[in-house]
Amino acid sequence: MIINHRLFTISLSALLLVGCGQAYKNHKTIESFMQSNMNLKDYDVVEWSDSQPTYFVSDSMLQVMHQDAEKEGLVQKNTHYTNRTEKLNFIRVKYAVDQDTVRRTFYLDELFSGVVAVKGN
Repeated sequence: MIINHRLFTISLSALLLVGCGQAYKNHKTIESFMQSNMNLKDYDVVEWSDSQPTYFVSDSMLQVMHQDAEKEGLVQKNTHYTNRTEKLNFIRVKYAVDQDTVRRTFYLDELFSGVVAVKGN
Protein backbone atom coordinates (compact mmCIF):
# COMPACT_ATOMS: atom_id res chain seq x y z
CA MET A 1 0.00 0.00 0.00
CA ILE A 2 2.80 2.42 0.85
CA ILE A 3 4.58 1.53 -2.40
CA ASN A 4 1.43 2.32 -4.42
CA HIS A 5 1.06 5.67 -2.64
CA ARG A 6 4.71 6.56 -3.33
CA LEU A 7 4.42 5.51 -6.96
CA PHE A 8 1.30 7.66 -7.33
CA THR A 9 3.03 10.64 -5.71
CA ILE A 10 6.10 10.31 -7.93
CA SER A 11 3.95 9.96 -11.07
CA LEU A 12 1.86 12.98 -10.17
CA SER A 13 4.97 15.06 -9.47
CA ALA A 14 6.47 14.09 -12.82
CA LEU A 15 3.28 15.09 -14.64
CA LEU A 16 3.22 18.46 -12.92
CA LEU A 17 6.85 19.13 -13.83
CA VAL A 18 6.26 18.21 -17.47
CA GLY A 19 3.14 20.41 -17.61
CA CYS A 20 4.90 23.37 -16.02
CA GLY A 21 7.87 22.91 -18.33
CA GLN A 22 5.62 22.96 -21.41
CA ALA A 23 3.85 26.12 -20.24
CA TYR A 24 7.23 27.78 -19.64
CA LYS A 25 8.36 26.83 -23.17
CA ASN A 26 5.09 28.18 -24.64
CA HIS A 27 5.50 31.48 -22.81
CA LYS A 28 9.12 31.84 -23.96
CA THR A 29 8.13 31.13 -27.58
CA ILE A 30 5.47 33.86 -27.47
CA GLU A 31 7.69 36.34 -25.59
CA SER A 32 10.45 35.83 -28.15
CA PHE A 33 7.98 36.57 -30.95
CA MET A 34 6.69 39.64 -29.12
CA GLN A 35 10.20 41.03 -28.63
CA SER A 36 11.42 40.43 -32.17
CA ASN A 37 8.29 40.96 -34.31
CA MET A 38 5.82 43.17 -32.50
CA ASN A 39 5.91 46.92 -32.18
CA LEU A 40 6.29 46.89 -28.41
CA LYS A 41 8.88 48.87 -26.53
CA ASP A 42 7.93 47.97 -22.99
CA TYR A 43 5.21 45.62 -21.78
CA ASP A 44 4.32 43.44 -18.82
CA VAL A 45 2.40 40.19 -19.23
CA VAL A 46 -0.54 40.17 -16.83
CA GLU A 47 -2.17 36.84 -17.65
CA TRP A 48 -1.62 33.70 -19.75
CA SER A 49 -4.46 31.38 -20.70
CA ASP A 50 -3.97 27.65 -20.94
CA SER A 51 -3.19 26.41 -24.43
CA GLN A 52 -6.12 25.08 -26.42
CA PRO A 53 -5.93 22.98 -29.61
CA THR A 54 -7.79 23.89 -32.78
CA TYR A 55 -8.13 22.33 -36.22
CA PHE A 56 -10.48 24.99 -37.58
CA VAL A 57 -8.10 27.71 -38.79
CA SER A 58 -7.77 27.66 -42.57
CA ASP A 59 -4.89 28.99 -44.65
CA SER A 60 -7.08 31.88 -45.81
CA MET A 61 -7.93 32.76 -42.19
CA LEU A 62 -4.21 32.80 -41.35
CA GLN A 63 -3.54 35.05 -44.32
CA VAL A 64 -6.21 37.51 -43.15
CA MET A 65 -4.78 37.45 -39.60
CA HIS A 66 -1.30 38.22 -40.99
CA GLN A 67 -2.62 41.10 -43.12
CA ASP A 68 -4.73 42.54 -40.29
CA ALA A 69 -1.86 42.33 -37.79
CA GLU A 70 0.42 44.21 -40.16
CA LYS A 71 -2.25 46.76 -41.13
CA GLU A 72 -3.06 47.46 -37.47
CA GLY A 73 0.62 47.94 -36.64
CA LEU A 74 0.52 44.96 -34.30
CA VAL A 75 3.54 43.38 -36.02
CA GLN A 76 6.37 44.73 -38.12
CA LYS A 77 6.22 44.59 -41.91
CA ASN A 78 7.26 41.27 -43.42
CA THR A 79 7.08 39.44 -40.10
CA HIS A 80 8.24 35.83 -40.39
CA TYR A 81 5.77 33.31 -39.01
CA THR A 82 6.31 29.60 -38.37
CA ASN A 83 4.73 27.29 -40.95
CA ARG A 84 1.30 26.01 -40.03
CA THR A 85 0.57 22.46 -38.98
CA GLU A 86 -2.77 20.69 -39.24
CA LYS A 87 -3.35 21.14 -35.52
CA LEU A 88 -2.70 24.58 -34.06
CA ASN A 89 -2.64 25.62 -30.42
CA PHE A 90 -3.80 29.01 -29.27
CA ILE A 91 -2.96 30.94 -26.13
CA ARG A 92 -4.55 34.21 -25.07
CA VAL A 93 -2.21 36.74 -23.51
CA LYS A 94 -3.20 39.82 -21.57
CA TYR A 95 -0.46 42.41 -21.19
CA ALA A 96 -0.03 45.99 -20.07
CA VAL A 97 1.57 48.51 -22.41
CA ASP A 98 1.51 52.32 -22.29
CA GLN A 99 -0.97 52.35 -19.37
CA ASP A 100 -3.38 50.19 -21.34
CA THR A 101 -4.29 46.51 -21.00
CA VAL A 102 -4.37 44.57 -24.24
CA ARG A 103 -5.50 41.04 -25.12
CA ARG A 104 -4.04 39.08 -28.02
CA THR A 105 -4.45 35.51 -29.23
CA PHE A 106 -1.32 33.72 -30.42
CA TYR A 107 -1.56 30.63 -32.62
CA LEU A 108 1.35 28.22 -32.33
CA ASP A 109 2.24 25.17 -34.37
CA GLU A 110 1.54 21.67 -33.11
CA LEU A 111 4.94 21.38 -31.39
CA PHE A 112 4.72 24.87 -29.84
CA SER A 113 7.97 25.75 -31.63
CA GLY A 114 6.83 29.03 -33.16
CA VAL A 115 4.01 31.52 -33.70
CA VAL A 116 1.87 30.86 -36.78
CA ALA A 117 -0.35 33.95 -36.36
CA VAL A 118 -1.42 36.59 -33.87
CA LYS A 119 -4.67 38.51 -33.70
CA GLY A 120 -6.15 41.27 -31.63
CA ASN A 121 -9.17 40.50 -29.51
